[in-house]
Amino acid sequence: MRELDSKWGIDIEPHRDYPFEIKIADAMDFDTFRDWIDWADVIHASPPCPRYSRMTAVSGNRDNHPDFIEPLIDLLDEIGKPYVIENVPGAPIDNPLTLCGSSFGLRVRRHRLFYSNRALLGLPCDHKSQGRAIGVYGNQTGSYEYQLARYARIGRDYGIRASSVADAQDALGIDWMSRWDDLTDSIPPAYTEFIGRQLC
Repeated sequence: MRELDSKWGIDIEPHRDYPFEIKIADAMDFDTFRDWIDWADVIHASPPCPRYSRMTAVSGNRDNHPDFIEPLIDLLDEIGKPYVIENVPGAPIDNPLTLCGSSFGLRVRRHRLFYSNRALLGLPCDHKSQGRAIGVYGNQTGSYEYQLARYARIGRDYGIRASSVADAQDALGIDWMSRWDDLTDSIPPAYTEFIGRQLC
């Protein structure tokens, strides 16, 4: 099986800690990076997900967020290369593959959907052996002890959030991402590597 020689990224915003080459561009504007696509064997796209996130559903403002998925599928079909699109549960993706951190021995669950124009195999969740999952979302909330004491006071048992950037990095299996906000939006590299190996 051939390994990929390079990993390049395209994002609308710079990320100083991204460990590979990155082009700052609007990924929906194909003409701005057409020259990059010629060398690509596979395209892995993760469009912004606020339209379909649970928090948006709770707030009731889904229409305030654009739908990138359908136009992205049209664009990638036009390009004609193998591709994968990742998004959150609830996104309008037909027959998706779902991956979970528990399947990879990670401390997060972070279920994510994957759609591809190639056949992909999945892995079952393993929540039972994972134990208490760690959440990486919202704001940092302090130590586990602090969180558990707070939940005891209010009589509820919520999930435990990562207590620091380092804790979030460890839970997600990401050692290079250094901003909390980036970590809350990220997918574990183990997911992409698992799919990439299949596509290779």
